[in-house]
Amino acid sequence: MTKKLPDKILIRPVISADVDDLLDMVERSSGGLSSLQPRHEFLLDYIQTSEKSFSGQYDLEDPHKYLLGMFVSGELIGCAAVKTQIGVGSPFINFDIIGDGLDQYLVASSRFTGATEVGSLFLHPDYRAYGLGKYLAKVRYLLMAAEPWRFGDTVIAELRGICGAEGSPLYDYLFKNKLERTFLEADEEYFDRNPDKLGDIVPIGRIDVSGFPMPVRASLAQPHPSGAAAYRMLQKEGFIFSGTIDLFDAGPIVYAYRDTIRTIMNRKEGAILPVSSISGGQPYLISAGEVENFRAIVCPAQTGPTGLLISELDYAALALESGESVFYWKNDASLRDTRKGPVKAQI
Repeated sequence: MTKKLPDKILIRPVISADVDDLLDMVERSSGGLSSLQPRHEFLLDYIQTSEKSFSGQYDLEDPHKYLLGMFVSGELIGCAAVKTQIGVGSPFINFDIIGDGLDQYLVASSRFTGATEVGSLFLHPDYRAYGLGKYLAKVRYLLMAAEPWRFGDTVIAELRGICGAEGSPLYDYLFKNKLERTFLEADEEYFDRNPDKLGDIVPIGRIDVSGFPMPVRASLAQPHPSGAAAYRMLQKEGFIFSGTIDLFDAGPIVYAYRDTIRTIMNRKEGAILPVSSISGGQPYLISAGEVENFRAIVCPAQTGPTGLLISELDYAALALESGESVFYWKNDASLRDTRKGPVKAQI
């Protein structure tokens, strides 16, 4: 059962001052999150790249990253990102799974070069019971909806495969002896420190799957158990398996067309009105601004005759200009906010 939502939930771009909090958070991962290496220098570079991207002053043909953070009472408790032009500048190489049964084989592929990717989704373990992961996932789509032309038509997500500190079945079988590195060492080397060298280690030609040991075959296109909920959320958005898997951990890559993602299709746009208090409202995800000044909140709201009603303090947190409209998404009615009495958020 989903626990009642905490108060004061704000989603905004992560900034350089958040780097230590981000490091503390991602160190709780068991490894294998290539885009969130638990190193201060790496994360600071990621954040600074994101800050430049959010500034809006760049060439759209260049790759860009937008890193969003979820804050509860000012504490960073989760993050999620959108990346554009993946594979441009640094290779994005994976394996396509071709054929079936005894005729199945893998072949290296760069088919998604230039696509947009949603990723870097991580939520502090202490907050997973609240159902906040869906808001972190969906806010990325509202960011894309703010200025769709900044993002590619094809959107992918690369799910973490069967891997961890102990290794990964596919990596250990194909790469470990050749590279003389553990899975985590290779993951850091080729997806962080020296991504341009990735092409030097990719097997050439057809790799028959029929000769793989059973644990390796069973790992192909399987998400890590910790990512099962994320996989279901992506499927509900309309993402489907692409037939392509991660080069090292064999995690599935799923894809959808940007404008058919369900949150983008089903979002509402309209006016928002402040009231002194909200009683019995349902949880809403509400976003405002374009990319350069994007921000969002999760709060109880009600529909009124002339717009969406939220508390005065939630309204202030959005820093809306006069007459500015917002995008919003309402949670399923079965997951009502259980906070009692009048709600006065203080974000």
